[in-house]
Amino acid sequence: MFGNDASPPRKLRKGSVCRATESELAALGIDPAANAAAAAAVRLAKELDSARDAKEVAPAARELRQAMTVVRAMAPVQERGDKVDELLARRAARGA
Repeated sequence: MFGNDASPPRKLRKGSVCRATESELAALGIDPAANAAAAAAVRLAKELDSARDAKEVAPAARELRQAMTVVRAMAPVQERGDKVDELLARRAARGA
């Protein structure tokens, strides 16, 4: 990566871990282009998808887990209703 390494840069794959990470970020309402921790999480997910052996997987998985913990803590609180709220909304829509 640094120094006089003559090997070409490795192409990172966008596989199932990356898609799941991007999906969770979208559900949280966080744009990786505007959030460094989210961008790092996407990069780590690509590293996991592109890993060739277990020695590459373990540290990337640990760092991805940590990055997503930070991202989830920064995410805005989303208000979600439960079944009772859904039933009350339907009742109000019927006019009853």
